[in-house]
Amino acid sequence: MTDETAERALPPINISAFAGPFDLLLHLIRVNEVSITDIPIAEITEQYTAYLETMRELDLDVASEYVAMAAELIYIKSRMLLPRPSGATEESPLEDLARRLAEYERYKDAAETFHEVDVLRAGLWPRPPTSPPPSAEGETLEVSLFDLIGAFRQATERYRLAHPAALEIRHQRFSVRDKMVQLLARLDEKRTLPLLDFLGEMRFRAEAVTAFLAMLELIRLGVARAFQRAAFGEIHVTRTDVSFAAADVRDTYR
Repeated sequence: MTDETAERALPPINISAFAGPFDLLLHLIRVNEVSITDIPIAEITEQYTAYLETMRELDLDVASEYVAMAAELIYIKSRMLLPRPSGATEESPLEDLARRLAEYERYKDAAETFHEVDVLRAGLWPRPPTSPPPSAEGETLEVSLFDLIGAFRQATERYRLAHPAALEIRHQRFSVRDKMVQLLARLDEKRTLPLLDFLGEMRFRAEAVTAFLAMLELIRLGVARAFQRAAFGEIHVTRTDVSFAAADVRDTYR
C-alpha cells in the first residue's frame, strides 16, 4: 500500500499492542490442528511469512520481533533438511522452539488468570461486552487479530480467483474515514454481517485494505465487535451499543 492507492486517516496500527510472534505461531498451530511438539515446520514457515506479507500490505506496524522469528523459522526449516548425526543428544532447533512455545503458552494462561484475580480483588466489575443477537448456533466466540487477518487473506484470494486479470487503477484513493461511515451504515441497517461479504463488496484490492483498517478502528473504539459462531467458522461483525454515528466519524477523522 502506498499514498497512490489509499488515503490514510489513521496512524499505522502497532501489532505489538495486540500480540507477538509467538501468538501468531500459536494461532497457526491452532488453525492447522497440530501439536506444539509436532510442528510441520515447512508448512508453518510458509504460512507465517504469508501472514507477515499481509500485515505489511495492511500497513500494520510490524515489530522487528516478527521478522526475527521469520528468520528463525527459515533457519530451522533449513536445518531440518539436513540429516541429524547419529547419537546426537543435544536439543534440535525445532525441539527448542516447541519448548519455548509451550512455556509461552503456560505463562500467557497464568497471566490471564492473575489478571482475573486482580480484577476480583479490586472489586472492579466492568460492563459486560455487548453480545450479538441470539442465534440457532448458540454461544459465540471472540476472534483474534490474526483471525481477522486470515479472513482478509481469504477475501483477497477469492477476489484474485474471480478476477484473475483485474487491474488496479493508479492514483485511486480510498479513505479509512469513508469506509468507517460505510461499515457503520451497513451495521445500522443489518446489525450483524459476515466480514467476507463486506470485504467482497470492494472493487479493488486497495479498497479492501482500507475497508479492513476501517473495521479494525471501529473494533478498537468499541463501536463494533467481531465474533465466530463456531471455532474456525465464518467471522461476523456486529454493532455494539456504543453511541457513535457517521457524524462522529467525520468530526474525529478529518
